[in-house]
Amino acid sequence: MSSGGRPTGHWRTDRPPYRNHAGETAIFFLFVLVTTFFALFLIAIGSIGLIVAKVRESTVESTRGSHDARTRQALNAYLFSDIPTADPAEDRNAFITQLEPLLIALKIELDIDPFARRHARRRSLKRVMLQLTSEVIGETRIRLTRAFEYFGFVDETVRTLDDHRWWVRAKGCKNAGLMLNEAALPHLERCLDDENDDVRIEAAQAMLDIAGVEIIAPILMRLQGMSLWMQVRLSRSILRYGEHAVEPLVHGMRSEYPVVQGFCAEMLGILGDVKAVPTLLEYIDYTVPEVKHKSLVALGRLGDDRSVPVIKRFLDSDDERLRIDAARAAGAMSSPSLAYSLHWMLVKDTMNVKLAAGEALSRSGEMGLKSLRYAMDLGNEDVRKVAMQYLHEAGVDVHAPREEDGGLL
Repeated sequence: MSSGGRPTGHWRTDRPPYRNHAGETAIFFLFVLVTTFFALFLIAIGSIGLIVAKVRESTVESTRGSHDARTRQALNAYLFSDIPTADPAEDRNAFITQLEPLLIALKIELDIDPFARRHARRRSLKRVMLQLTSEVIGETRIRLTRAFEYFGFVDETVRTLDDHRWWVRAKGCKNAGLMLNEAALPHLERCLDDENDDVRIEAAQAMLDIAGVEIIAPILMRLQGMSLWMQVRLSRSILRYGEHAVEPLVHGMRSEYPVVQGFCAEMLGILGDVKAVPTLLEYIDYTVPEVKHKSLVALGRLGDDRSVPVIKRFLDSDDERLRIDAARAAGAMSSPSLAYSLHWMLVKDTMNVKLAAGEALSRSGEMGLKSLRYAMDLGNEDVRKVAMQYLHEAGVDVHAPREEDGGLL
């Protein structure tokens, strides 16, 4: 100790340094307050922006509606004015010639607006005309088609087919189809080679809308592939032409692309015209399995006796799927002459083939039902279940007594 009575040595250094907790709390609350105000400011700005955008959109829609109403009124005068001296069914060129004064009057009506508004009126005219394409037919539709050409909308649409954006090209193809102008056909045919599937689909559909059944064969011969969605779209249009589409589809079977051949075979089967049988029999031995499968199914749907030897040959194929398709084709034909082959498929083949053979036998008349009843007594549980299932679906009482010769046994 020192002389003054105080302890000597060093002060303790292990005590924590002094911290101003009140100052730190104040800084934290200040940060929270600033952040909250900043967030509220952003929300307010965003809300104001949404309100402005909504008001602007409402104003644009109101202006567009006003333009469209005036345009439709002027367009109606052109579309529904009488031309008593010309009949488009007798002389289409004379009818179109007499439309010229009406088109000039429509153009003058649109040019009344100031220059700044003419572009808006032109866009309105195109928009209204495209909307009307689904509402008018006959003579009125001819007038509308001529107006598209007169106002330059066809050329304008054709130019969009070269746009670097695929969605613009697809919309251009669709609009070209709505305009029904044959001048667009060469440009649409070029779009069948487009890299984008949506563009190819819209181009093919537009060509069908413009040229009808006569353009089916050129489309099929030009296509290098068909997506599933393209097949669905085109099939809807082709089926509308009924028997008139058979010859173009037969021609389409000459395509070098199997997917196109398969599509044609499938459509020929759905249309059900026996004129397609020789072509299907010719292409059923094509090396591509998909063409064989669809040709088999189509031959079964057509139900022509010329197909029986070919179907019977495929019932013995080494390919299980071909045997199944052949069995289904035999069932669709309901031919008793194939019942014997189907019976042995039911007894000896795989389960998938047994099911196809059992269904086919149930549709093959008395001979097929007799075969199913006989198969129930062979001692094979799988065969018995399949036979019972299809006998039941055919409305046959499997527990009824069987006659030895003239009944189902």
